[in-house]
Amino acid sequence: MAIGALAQVFVVVAFGGPDVPVIGASAGVFAMLAGYAIVFPNRTVMLLIPPIPLPARVFVLLYGALELALGVTGTATGVAHFAHLGGMAGGWIAHRFGGRPPGDWRGRR
Repeated sequence: MAIGALAQVFVVVAFGGPDVPVIGASAGVFAMLAGYAIVFPNRTVMLLIPPIPLPARVFVLLYGALELALGVTGTATGVAHFAHLGGMAGGWIAHRFGGRPPGDWRGRR
């Protein structure tokens, strides 16, 4: 994340003004969310506001549906909603076709 922040500072300094494209890591975060929901679908995720516990798969599906609705309607401009959905798709692709890590990491706590 720090590298992403430094890249953003570089882009603003190099190209000037606040209207330059923003470099972010949100698609990568959404990929991690999707991967977490695939690997641990029944783990509880607690929302901060309001504090509602949800299974990871429900949380990610609702969040993805929200991103799709906001992207299609354009109500929250300035946010790359379809990049977030692309990150979710990338997380699924990485899990589906990425291969298994060495060792028996799933059984460990």
